Amino acid sequence: MEIYCAICGRKYEITKIHKDYLRLARDPKSPFICKNCENRVRYQTLEGSKPKKPI
Repeated sequence: MEIYCAICGRKYEITKIHKDYLRLARDPKSPFICKNCENRVRYQTLEGSKPKKPI
């Protein structure tokens, strides 16, 4: 099954052993986020929630 990432727009080929395959097979319009974007968003969230250093 070919699916596009909701953030970066890259096309991915997923197989039946992929963790999101059943969810996407039932509802193909549900959002899919690739590992790269998932990690980038997690990093940006953690960095943004850290307290700022005083100058």
